[in-house]
Amino acid sequence: MKYTDNFSKKINKLTNEINTADAIIIGAGAGLSTAAGFTYSGERFQKYFSDFAEKYGFKDMYSGGFYPFPTLEEQWAYWSRYVFINRYTDVDNGTYKKLYELVRDKNYFVITTNVDHQFQKAGFDKSRLFYTQGVTK
Repeated sequence: MKYTDNFSKKINKLTNEINTADAIIIGAGAGLSTAAGFTYSGERFQKYFSDFAEKYGFKDMYSGGFYPFPTLEEQWAYWSRYVFINRYTDVDNGTYKKLYELVRDKNYFVITTNVDHQFQKAGFDKSRLFYTQGVTK
């Protein structure tokens, strides 16, 4: 199969590059967290935010972040749950841990817009992470 052969060659080439690299820079955005299971709509949204969806009519967590809640109490109720679900609840299907296993013994550095702390939770050294969105302590 031509498609499988080409894909296998690319995987082998990437594996060789990782194994022989002096240093690795990882650039990651929302797609990596989505691949790891961090979806902001659909079943996961309904599981954790169906009450907000019913009351306010938004269809995903992202939209809820911009919703003009009528009170600060409702706004902070939303945001506190959002932070809890997306920062402290485990979702990663192994994507971040597999990436870490590929680079753990390498001189690596991560530049990311993801502030869900999945790199840290997977074992990446905090001093090797640069978040271009948000602040981490």
